[in-house]
Amino acid sequence: MSTITARERVTGAVRGAVLDRPPFSVWRHFYPTENEGPAALVAATVEWTTRFGLDLVKYNPRAQYHAEPWGTRYRYGGAEPPTLERYAVTSADGWQQIRRKGLAEPAFTELLDGLRAVRRRLPDVPLLATVFTPLGVCERLAGRERVRTDLRGRPDDVLGALDAIADTFCDVVRACCDVADGIFYATTSWAQRDLLDDALFERFARPYDLRVLNAAAGAPLNLLHICGPRARVLDLAVAYPGVAAVSWDPHLDGNPSLGAFRAAVPERAAVGGISNRALLASDPSDARADAASGLAATGGRRWIVAGGCTIPPESRPANIAAAQAALLR
Repeated sequence: MSTITARERVTGAVRGAVLDRPPFSVWRHFYPTENEGPAALVAATVEWTTRFGLDLVKYNPRAQYHAEPWGTRYRYGGAEPPTLERYAVTSADGWQQIRRKGLAEPAFTELLDGLRAVRRRLPDVPLLATVFTPLGVCERLAGRERVRTDLRGRPDDVLGALDAIADTFCDVVRACCDVADGIFYATTSWAQRDLLDDALFERFARPYDLRVLNAAAGAPLNLLHICGPRARVLDLAVAYPGVAAVSWDPHLDGNPSLGAFRAAVPERAAVGGISNRALLASDPSDARADAASGLAATGGRRWIVAGGCTIPPESRPANIAAAQAALLR
């Protein structure tokens, strides 16, 4: 049995070292456990990590935790994702009410308490805190269509809200990096070219992304996650600072393959490669094939094997295990 720790394996992968196998991790939501307080979510996270021997923990709090301090509310029930009860911003005038929030907000204290508990339980596994682009927070505050409308119709009001949100999450990020190895910074859908043109992205997304990422500067393992199809993967992978690794789904339309990413951004580790299709398939052969394809494209170096995003909760354990086993040299 290998004596290399998960931390050594991930650190080696980021450096481009030759390893016994690439690091492997998949992350998911735990409905409704994530709404039952940090202790329950930590227990589910630790069990998931140890069951599969994962090399990285992306701590997944409630998907809407980042909007709760401003008043967005969701209702949990059963094993399904939560249902929206109300947005915090219900009219264009509502952006003016978005002010900077402090770390004492319950959603933030729960996040930090959960990170500390996972760190105690899994000290040798790298740990990332989930943080979202300020535009993604705006979407959770008001809904996508209101955000898109008000970017054009009430730009100054939205910019004021983005300032408050970015300032809030700079504080959150600094606190997270005191506990975790870095942040998992998710662009959600706002880095997709179909959603924002270049001019809007440069005005409403990039400056706020850079502010939040700057707050994590110096953390050893910041991971940039660029969501969805036709996303600005190569652009942001090159331009965004302080990032050790970049996560995206190479199986989606318009996105670079693992090989194309390695050729264009050789200094940063690629994260991904296992498709949802393979994780959900009735036979594990697709998962093995995705792992083999990734090995061929990367040579097993500067690659952290993962799903393209948060994996479906109904992903088959046998398929997860098959993908991991196919990585052994």
